[in-house]
Parts: sequence; structure tokens; C-alpha cells
Amino acid sequence: MEFQTTRMKKLIEHDRFLLSTFNELISQSITEEEALHYMFLVYVQSEPILLNAYNHLTIETKDS
Repeated sequence: MEFQTTRMKKLIEHDRFLLSTFNELISQSITEEEALHYMFLVYVQSEPILLNAYNHLTIETKDS
């Protein structure tokens, strides 16, 4: 499974916890890309339910 910025952005639109975490990371002066990648590594890859959501909710989205 590879990280894709567009897919993570779509996922955080559907998950309040991830959105809150994203906003907290941004408030700590972390770039958007770094925050999304961190959340992908820590939450999506380690939580089967989030991995399922990442795949299901974002299946049609592809980075250019």
C-alpha cells in the first residue's frame, strides 16, 4: 500500500478523528504533506478499519 496525498485528503473528510488529528498536526507547524503522510503511517497502516476505509472510500482517486 502506497501513500497518496489525494486519497488521504478524501479519507479525512469522512473521519472526524483523523480530521482533528490533521488539524492538530498542522497547528504544530507541520506541513500538510507531512501531516497526511504521518497519519497514513501511524493510523491507516496499523488500523485495519482505517485501511479498509482508505481503500474503499478512495478507490477511484488517483494522484496525477
